[in-house]
Amino acid sequence: MKQKFMARWECRDLGEITEFLGMHISCDHKNRKIFIDQCEYLEKVLARFNVATNPTHTPLPSEFSFKPNEKQCDLKFCQKYQQLVGSLMYLMIGSRPDIGFVVVKLAQQMANSSNNHY
Repeated sequence: MKQKFMARWECRDLGEITEFLGMHISCDHKNRKIFIDQCEYLEKVLARFNVATNPTHTPLPSEFSFKPNEKQCDLKFCQKYQQLVGSLMYLMIGSRPDIGFVVVKLAQQMANSSNNHY
């Protein structure tokens, strides 16, 4: 199949895929499974936005509630928050659908976010 594809279109065989669009890809040929993760991307996002992690079993602590910001947020802070949420959306779409609820809740606060949301 690969030879037919290469005969029709100009391309090169670079071997087995290991990374694509920031996603790490590994294969278990014996069990015919493909694994995709974005751990490296997530680490870069956390470092870029200086976000500390506290490992939990759920993406959102059960006692947390999203309360609207009473004051108007600073423009620079809002932009940083929006960039963080956008990065989390990319992660959610690529390999982590389990964080979808939290990311949507965070996105609802993008117009007037607070440090609590961050």
